[in-house]
Amino acid sequence: TGQQPKKWQLDILSEIRDELINPYDAIREAVASGHGIGKSALVSWIILWAVTTFEDTRGVVTANTDGQLKSKTWAELATWYNRFIGKEMFSYTATSIFSVQPGHERTWRIDAVPWSERNTEAFAGLHNHGRRILVIFDEASAIIDKIWEVTDGAMTDADTEKLWVAFGNPTRTNGRFFDCFHRSRNMWNTRQIDSRTVVISDKKEIEKWR
Repeated sequence: TGQQPKKWQLDILSEIRDELINPYDAIREAVASGHGIGKSALVSWIILWAVTTFEDTRGVVTANTDGQLKSKTWAELATWYNRFIGKEMFSYTATSIFSVQPGHERTWRIDAVPWSERNTEAFAGLHNHGRRILVIFDEASAIIDKIWEVTDGAMTDADTEKLWVAFGNPTRTNGRFFDCFHRSRNMWNTRQIDSRTVVISDKKEIEKWR
C-alpha cells in the first residue's frame, strides 16, 4: 500500500520503450538479483503491457519449477490483473491470459507453460509473424539450455516485435543465464540488482543471510 514503482523497474520499462524505436530488432533483457526486489510485480506489468498494446500478441511465461510458475509468478499476475483498468478486455485463468474478443482467443494470448526437457514444442513453436512475441523466464538460471536454444528460434521472425526477458538469482557460473552477462553479453541488456538497495526488501533478513 502506498508503494511506487522502484527505479530499477522504471529503468527496465524505459529501456524496453526506447528499444521499440527499432521495433523489429529482438529486445533481450536479463536481470540478476537477490530476493525481495519486486521482480514478480514487474513481470506482471510487462505481461499486461504486452498483451494490451498490440493486437494478437502471443507469449509464453515459464519458471524454474511448476510450483514457482503457478504459486508465485502467475499468482502475482492475478493481483495486478484484478487492479487493471482494462481487465474486461481479457480473461485470466490459472494458465493463460487471453482476449475475450471473438475469434482472437487463440491468437491473442500469453500462456504460463512449465518447461520440460522432453517437451519443448511450446517454445519451439512460438512464432507470430508481423505481430508481437513475448517470452519471460523467471528464475532463469535453473532453466536448462535446451529450452533457451529452442526459444532462440522465436527471435528469428522478421517484421515482428520480439521481447525476451530473463530474471534470476546469480547462483550458477555456467549455463545460458550466466552467459547473458558474459559470453553473450553483446546480445542482452543486463542489470544486476542488489537486494540491499531496494526499499521493499527485508534488510534484517538479508543481513542474516550475509
